[in-house]
Amino acid sequence: MEEIRKGNCPHCGKPLEIPAELEEFSCLYCGARSKTADLCVKKAIVAGEFEQRRQVLLQELPKAVTGYPDYYKKITKKDFFPAFERYENENRETVDSLDLCVDACPDGEQAGVELLCKDLLDAIDAYMQADRRRNKSAIQFEVKVVLAIFLTPLIGKRKLHCAEAFRTELNRRWLERYPKQLWTPGDYDVMASGFRKRKWCFITTATCAYEKKSDDCAELTAFRAFRDGWLTEHGGQALIAEYYEKAPGIVTCIELCDNPAERYKEIRERWLAPCYRALQEDRMEECRDRYVAMVRTLEQRYLQ
Repeated sequence: MEEIRKGNCPHCGKPLEIPAELEEFSCLYCGARSKTADLCVKKAIVAGEFEQRRQVLLQELPKAVTGYPDYYKKITKKDFFPAFERYENENRETVDSLDLCVDACPDGEQAGVELLCKDLLDAIDAYMQADRRRNKSAIQFEVKVVLAIFLTPLIGKRKLHCAEAFRTELNRRWLERYPKQLWTPGDYDVMASGFRKRKWCFITTATCAYEKKSDDCAELTAFRAFRDGWLTEHGGQALIAEYYEKAPGIVTCIELCDNPAERYKEIRERWLAPCYRALQEDRMEECRDRYVAMVRTLEQRYLQ
């Protein structure tokens, strides 16, 4: 008689019966491919366990968002890493409990994820509605920064098995509620790499990359020559140091908390194209002043 392994799909949690001789299988419900060895044999769920864990998370998880209203100011080269470390230390236990909660959902992991995301967004919405002193869009931006740059990256960094399902569902449900308030779940390793880089042309590089231009295109080559030549020779070291501090956070916010297509188009037309023309026509002071104006404007928009 053929040996059968019984268990639950590691992705959707639905009950399955899989021939033990198969090394891999496709779930009949969600279609995901998994190894037979990863088939989850769930313990009997204690009555009410999911609801108990859900209620605890309902009290704690919203604090991981609403408790950090000034964290959009922490997205600089100097402040990002200590701010993220503090955030992780304060919220690690709550975030790790997501797996335990969704594992206890009698209707499967995805159902548990959906309920928890709804709970979280309901709580966030109540928080934003209660603050009548400030502009709603400003509050939404603060919340988006925490969701995109701190909470969802931490969930991924902790390597929860529900991480991608939770990050995706939370973002989807947010955009259903607030379609004009765009954000994208961040990846900690990608962000960390960006903050560690030292590039004068960080915003220009990001804009050119979005436009599918190469890293050695004529525009970037010209700006780098301007940095290493005229600007350095004319007392620009302080400006360069300031740029290294602010630019990674600006680009991170554009990529994760805004509409990149719209924003890079604005940057191109309003600042970079005139700056590049000024360089070509040997109007160095004008190039410097326009570039500084760009950084100041974007800093005011995202980091202050």
